[in-house]
Amino acid sequence: MQQIDLAERGERTEHSYLLGYLRELTRGQEIAVLAHDDPRILMDALTLELRNGIYWDVVEAGPPAWRVRVRRREDVAASDLVDLLTRDHLRVDHLFASALHRCNAGDMAAALPCFRVYASCLRRHVEAENEIVVPVLSLPRSPRGDDPTSIMLREHDEIIEHTVMIEEMVDEGMDDAGMLAPFFAIISGQLAKHEWREENNLFPHWVRLLRHDPAIAAELFPRVQALVRAGDEAAASVGIE
Repeated sequence: MQQIDLAERGERTEHSYLLGYLRELTRGQEIAVLAHDDPRILMDALTLELRNGIYWDVVEAGPPAWRVRVRRREDVAASDLVDLLTRDHLRVDHLFASALHRCNAGDMAAALPCFRVYASCLRRHVEAENEIVVPVLSLPRSPRGDDPTSIMLREHDEIIEHTVMIEEMVDEGMDDAGMLAPFFAIISGQLAKHEWREENNLFPHWVRLLRHDPAIAAELFPRVQALVRAGDEAAASVGIE
């Protein structure tokens, strides 16, 4: 296990210094971080910057010294419902990014299987949030439709609509990458904006509600997990983990 001692770096550089290492962290790899001050604020900031792509835990608590173990999030089981949904965002992103990359390269034969699996996983994700979570985790709704839940539901509909548009074009025989690329680009932008808003504006409310009622958390987790696991199998079929 690689070990990084933050005491060797100045306070002003430890964030960028550690970020460089964590960006290169791969599946199955662990890094031990040594610190002489409480590192939790720093690690929270890095986790956010890396879009929850890492998981860390304190294995030795100071003072005088702290030791933190850092792993890829995929190497650790999901800790709660929101963690599970955040990971599913990343998986949907990876599937779509793979399809987009292949489309931009003009290789529709490779792009379409990734796109088909993306569409399947997207529908499972939307079903989990719309049909399982939202009816249970009730939040105040605005008549103007500008509350976090209403925004999420509306954006789900928009992303599904554009996904169906591409599916229909492909089903009708469209396989020209140049013609399809602009439609792929629309979904790429929709996903990025939607997931950022959802993770920052809605998920924190869900976290508070779940912590307040562990029984609801225990009831929802396996139902959503069943959908996510089905998506895991589909993603594996096109080589996306």
